[in-house]
Amino acid sequence: MGPSLLVVGVAAIALLILDQSLGLGLPLGLLRSPVFWFAYVAALALATMVRFVRQQTVLVIERLGRYNRTLGAGVNFVWPIVERAAYTFDLREQVIDVPEQDAITKDNTTVTIDGVLYYKIVNARDAAYGAQDISRAIINLAQTSMRSAIGSMELDKTFENRSEINERVVRAVSDAAQLWGAHVTRYEIKDIAMPESLRQSMERQMKAERDKRATVLESEGVKQSEINRAEGEKQAAILRAEGQARAIELVRHQITEDGGDKAVQLEVAKFAIEQYGRLAKTGNSLVLMGEGSDPAGWVAKAMAVLKTVNASGAAAPKSAQPWQKSE
Repeated sequence: MGPSLLVVGVAAIALLILDQSLGLGLPLGLLRSPVFWFAYVAALALATMVRFVRQQTVLVIERLGRYNRTLGAGVNFVWPIVERAAYTFDLREQVIDVPEQDAITKDNTTVTIDGVLYYKIVNARDAAYGAQDISRAIINLAQTSMRSAIGSMELDKTFENRSEINERVVRAVSDAAQLWGAHVTRYEIKDIAMPESLRQSMERQMKAERDKRATVLESEGVKQSEINRAEGEKQAAILRAEGQARAIELVRHQITEDGGDKAVQLEVAKFAIEQYGRLAKTGNSLVLMGEGSDPAGWVAKAMAVLKTVNASGAAAPKSAQPWQKSE
């Protein structure tokens, strides 16, 4: 409002001078009235004294060239002529880009790093008189701190420990920024670039490492598979042996029962006939002479064996077997 009123006053004075010098006879009776100029001076003084400060903004007031006070948000009054608003600061968080810079790692590798830094003003007086250009001072300090952090790490660690680098830069800048009335909230690395030849070398190294891990995993899989197969065969052999032992035990038990010997003789006869019949399979050459050359005779012999076993079982009295104790 103050500059607008000043322009109005200058325009009014110019009209009065033109009318007086040229005799235009303009209706400027109001401008010639002392009441008008008294009201104008009062309004101009009031406009100069009243300052409206926006939210999250502060004004640093100087009185006769010295710091006097800091004005916050709202309506404030400033003495005209003797006081002035020397600095205006935004208290919101500020974002500044840290330009790209070259840094040398611990293993003598050159990389290019750029980042972004966040800070805000916490003390307007220190910000006004602590540094001439806060943003420039913070950027330069962030760059030097970053180079120092990169120089203490090997190349591989710079990619793995980005958070550590960010924290070290924030700590280093925050300590100095306190003297400037600023507080650094965080710093983030946007990109880490390296020479193309080095990048290709690292890609080959990572590919070789992945191939190595794949080979190791494959061999471990084959090893485990062989172990599982051997364990399965072992368990199967044990189960078969236990089954055979159980079968022999059952046979032995059945032989000791009544009629067990007849059952044994019957099984032997059936097994003999079966094996004898296999001799006539395709691909076998067999020369038989005499009665053995007639297949009908084989069947007759088998039937005779069966009849003999049945007849002996029905006619012969129960007798003690060689493996049984006689009563």
